[in-house]
Amino acid sequence: MRAFLIGAAALFGAVAAGMPAASAAENEAEEVAAEADTGRSFLTFQVENDLFANFANSDRHYTNGLQVAWLSRPQRNLSGWLTEFSSPPFYSLVFPTGNFDYKSHRFGVALGHAIFTPDDTMTTLPQPNDRPYAAWLHTTFSLQSVRSSTITGEAWQDQWKLDLGVVGPAAQGEFVQNEWHNLIGADEANGWDNQIENEIGLNLSFERAWRSSTFATPDIIGLETDIIPYTIISLGNVQTYAGFGGTFRVGPSLPNDFGPTRIYPGVGGSEWFEPADTGCSCYLFAGFEGRGIARDIFLDGNTFRDSPSVQKRHFVYDAKLGMVFVVWDTRVAFTHVFRSREYEGQAKPDQFGSVSVNFAL
Repeated sequence: MRAFLIGAAALFGAVAAGMPAASAAENEAEEVAAEADTGRSFLTFQVENDLFANFANSDRHYTNGLQVAWLSRPQRNLSGWLTEFSSPPFYSLVFPTGNFDYKSHRFGVALGHAIFTPDDTMTTLPQPNDRPYAAWLHTTFSLQSVRSSTITGEAWQDQWKLDLGVVGPAAQGEFVQNEWHNLIGADEANGWDNQIENEIGLNLSFERAWRSSTFATPDIIGLETDIIPYTIISLGNVQTYAGFGGTFRVGPSLPNDFGPTRIYPGVGGSEWFEPADTGCSCYLFAGFEGRGIARDIFLDGNTFRDSPSVQKRHFVYDAKLGMVFVVWDTRVAFTHVFRSREYEGQAKPDQFGSVSVNFAL
């Protein structure tokens, strides 16, 4: 699996290096974008865990997520066809392209890991009516584009993400979970022999978030507010779904980014942010997201072989509350997530916390 991921990264780099050079006009436009942009690259560390929500050493359903991500500086030599690809024409039929005079493109790469368990992690017996054990180790390659108007302030952020990885014992979920439990003195999970089997995972997703005067909101007791809606389409043997959501922010001076990021399922937000010129910049946020799900390997089980599975629900929604602090070149965000029941027979909805730390390099 290590060789597979290294090979995928090498292929991605070779394709990017072999892209034809952009025209002089395109290079000039990218230079204008880079001057207006921060011109920085970004490094992000994220962890999601039900411990942050329940304050107890218990594991349940989506129990842990880890991710480290790097986002490049704005690119000046993006080829013409890739520039067009960054904003799909079919999306413009539904959301007409605005009159933007600024654009910025970035490449990104991330390494992520997620763990899922049933309610009862003490038994070694199969639990056919509960969520299967599963782990997901993957590398994510991304193309992120921001288009905005310096006149109206309207902005779009488009993101293509390609996930390559493995689900099953090769993802080392048992090792990660139980070694951590040994470190903190918690009980081991005993049912990993009943996990989903090994399967190569391939997923492609497109996400659009935007800031627009259409969604303008008034100040509240002297604090700025805004609403950032977003949509996503994901296709692959790991997860196939479509979703729509939005984030409401309130603070003394809201930045021109798209809010903090999440790991699973990783919708909304931006890894880049505006560093604080002086002192600390902060705000609160709340949001809602609905997803129509056609496939979820963590509930449906393996694609081409028998494995543990449950009957999933085809509509799932998340509600979230959180806060963001930007201190100089560092952004720290905490998000509390309430997730609806994901499968038939699930006793109650889930809660977990997400913590992310971003550094402008």
